[in-house]
Amino acid sequence: MYSGVPPPEYMSFVMIWSEKEKEYYSLNTPIEPQRTLFGFNNTESYEVFHQGIAMTHVFIPVQTFNAYADQLQRHDLDDNFRRKNHVNLLPTGTKEIKNYLKQLAWLAIKNPTFLQQPHIEKLVADDFIPLLISSIPIKLNSKSFLKPSRREKLIAEAEKEMLAHLKKPLTLKQLAQNLGSSSSALSYAFQDLFGLSPMRYLKVRRLHAVRQLLKVSEPESCSIIILASKFGFCNSGHFAKDYKTMFGELPSETLSKKT
Repeated sequence: MYSGVPPPEYMSFVMIWSEKEKEYYSLNTPIEPQRTLFGFNNTESYEVFHQGIAMTHVFIPVQTFNAYADQLQRHDLDDNFRRKNHVNLLPTGTKEIKNYLKQLAWLAIKNPTFLQQPHIEKLVADDFIPLLISSIPIKLNSKSFLKPSRREKLIAEAEKEMLAHLKKPLTLKQLAQNLGSSSSALSYAFQDLFGLSPMRYLKVRRLHAVRQLLKVSEPESCSIIILASKFGFCNSGHFAKDYKTMFGELPSETLSKKT
């Protein structure tokens, strides 16, 4: 059991890491570990969980969150939204957020001062908060939807921009700005057509690009770690796992195959 009042100037986003289906509650509301983000209002919280449960609390200043929400044109994330105290994310939302947090934890373990650097703090905020916001379903209203013709054009332009940045850093915010779009409209278009967020789609394209190079490379002269890092995969363990999930084999198996 957990109870308390979060600092009024912060929003608290809580997620459960359990893979098992059990009963969890926040303010008497059932919590689904694989879908639900909760605890973000500024009222007293009362949460009940099983013993030994692992949770993550992400505290974001209210002003900072509101600033990013305004930039992303997510005017639906207002006081009425926060009073609900929980939301079920889009299908891939929780997984992408957890994967991002895992990478941050790995980097922090490798370099304890990593997250203390001012420019890293800004970089993380620019990446994580838009990822968090884009994972929250858009409240259905007339401003949330794009006409089919506009959606197709936006996705085509986004794919062209992604291909140009396969080996360069690219955040959701940067992608939307380059396209003259809002991040929310871009996220909705990708979720509607592919069932993936824009950043997840970019990751898939990068995995395919690595695979194509592995197929034509000589095993004796190809370093999988170096090749993967060129496409932004800095954690070899996470890369190998994502690669096998996508293609059913390890990168080394692709490299060693003779065509």
